[in-house]
Amino acid sequence: MRHVFALVGSRGDVQPALAVALELRRRGHEVVTGVAPNLVPLAQRLGLGPVPLGTDSAALLGSDLVRRDMRSAHPVRRVRALRAVASAGWDELRTGLLALLDDVGGADTVVTGLLGQEVAAAVAERRGLGMAALHYCPVRANHVVSPVSGLRGPGATRAAWALGERVRWGLTRRAENGQRGALGLAETRVHLPARLRDAGVVEVQAYDPALVPGLADEWGPRRPVTGFLALDDDARARLGEAGSGSGLDADLEGWLDDGDPPVYVGFGSMPVGDPTALLAAIDATCADLGVRALVSAGWNDFTGVDGAGGATQDEKRVRVVGAVDHAAVLPRCRAAVHHGGAGTTGAVLRAGLPAVVGWYSADQPMWGDLLRGAGVGVARRANTLTRPGVLAGALAEVLDDATAVRAAALGARLVPPDRAVAAAADAITG
Repeated sequence: MRHVFALVGSRGDVQPALAVALELRRRGHEVVTGVAPNLVPLAQRLGLGPVPLGTDSAALLGSDLVRRDMRSAHPVRRVRALRAVASAGWDELRTGLLALLDDVGGADTVVTGLLGQEVAAAVAERRGLGMAALHYCPVRANHVVSPVSGLRGPGATRAAWALGERVRWGLTRRAENGQRGALGLAETRVHLPARLRDAGVVEVQAYDPALVPGLADEWGPRRPVTGFLALDDDARARLGEAGSGSGLDADLEGWLDDGDPPVYVGFGSMPVGDPTALLAAIDATCADLGVRALVSAGWNDFTGVDGAGGATQDEKRVRVVGAVDHAAVLPRCRAAVHHGGAGTTGAVLRAGLPAVVGWYSADQPMWGDLLRGAGVGVARRANTLTRPGVLAGALAEVLDDATAVRAAALGARLVPPDRAVAAAADAITG
């Protein structure tokens, strides 16, 4: 079978799906991979021969549309920004995916993540192809996981999901029907979740059932809950990040050995508004709590920030590095502060660490709630972490023995990554 992957968004949206692509190829399937242009080098290092699809996700996340307009206090500006972001890059994704399908002579299945799913579904419908989707958090109506922090009760939870689906459809309906029109398809009045359900599309739930007890039973085999997806050791070694392959570089290894296990701090693809203020807050927190911190810069530029690229002048308690291999580094740490992306959340949980989720948007507050509900984390808005005492107070809540024991126990219960990837591949080919 030939599977064409159409993956847009940040690294957290793309990398888990690449693990599935590699597994399908290992099983003898033909895999064609399209990714966001800025993530082509990542997929190239994995040997997947990617082509660029859609638009540069790093540029979008760093744009005024995301960093300013989506957070505007003016409701009209905020709604316009949400509508624009929801359909950003759809024209480029449509034309790129059509060209890719033409180049390879079609496909049996189009595999996509959550972002751009409307376009992938329309293209698959126009070409008469099968489709499968990977979801990294619950995004369909259910009685188990609330989309709104603090909401309780299955009835209220279901009602909140129904409202959310209507809002999403209101934001994307015009753009989605525009894509359908460009493909020669009729307009639709039915929102995407219902259409995918009626078409029998498999939507793989790529997160762990231990965090959402009862959800797999509610949704059944069309939405299997497989566990968090992650690259295997060989694939991670090909990425060449700190800790992958041959191990940590001697300098970082020496820093880790020269003191207690640190707190890991990393916000992945999320833009840090003020790196200087963040590092100051981290340093002050370390001083207050008597801990060290290993800071991974992610997509942020810490160039020129005091202490970036090495230890701070104050007892070498804060170390700033580039991208790291989570599987190698996190087990050397005692807790984590992160943005609440599904990939990082899964890696932190597998390492058995308690966490502070400094969330920005999308599914991140949900992961913060789920970790809090499991007794292994707390959540704060990311833009509050630089305020005096906020980060220290949040970390103090999770740096206790009872939370550490719960986090270790939960980590031991999670589905191993090889089984999760295999289950996702089974669902796609099933």
